[in-house]
Amino acid sequence: MFRSITLWLIPVSVLLSSFVNFQMPATAQTLYPFNADYDIFATAKDLTPNLEQIFLSGSSTNAPYGLTKVDSLSYSQTNFNTGEYAFNTDPTAFDLQGLPSGYVTFSGSDGDKLFGAESGTGLIDFKTLTVKSTGTVNITGGEGKFKGSTGTFVSSQVQPLSLQIGVNLKGQAQTSGSFKTIPEPGTATALISLGAIGVISIMRRRLQQSV
Repeated sequence: MFRSITLWLIPVSVLLSSFVNFQMPATAQTLYPFNADYDIFATAKDLTPNLEQIFLSGSSTNAPYGLTKVDSLSYSQTNFNTGEYAFNTDPTAFDLQGLPSGYVTFSGSDGDKLFGAESGTGLIDFKTLTVKSTGTVNITGGEGKFKGSTGTFVSSQVQPLSLQIGVNLKGQAQTSGSFKTIPEPGTATALISLGAIGVISIMRRRLQQSV
């Protein structure tokens, strides 16, 4: 009896091994180039004399894939002697503790979204009362058909500087780059799982018959 069990276990173990060692083809990735102009409004909230919390929202008429809205929360630190400043969606980059993490979100009316984190630098021109900045947006995920997206955008902004506190500053932002998505696992993975389950079921039945 034990010999018969051993004989049929050998081909079953070989079959299971073939499932384990089966090499899935490389999962196709979809690359999305991105280039858009946004009209933006930004509001600053003073945290310390040189640290601010920045809320930004914007809309676009030429953004691809329906991602016509952008919203962000970031933090900035300014050197008023030079006019230079740095900004980051991570408050701990400026040793700020207990504050909400920042974000960048590109969205549209169809529920598709891109999520990202941003950092960069800028310069305040006190003579022309103009603010210019450049930053890098690292895409870290998404929703809808952009779920699991990754990529990198470069963004540049130009805004007028207001000396009044709490005023929405209107400006323009240009964003370009690309991101990619990986589709959900296909039917091949499901078939492999079903096959493995079938083999296990056969093994159980034969063990019960052999006892």
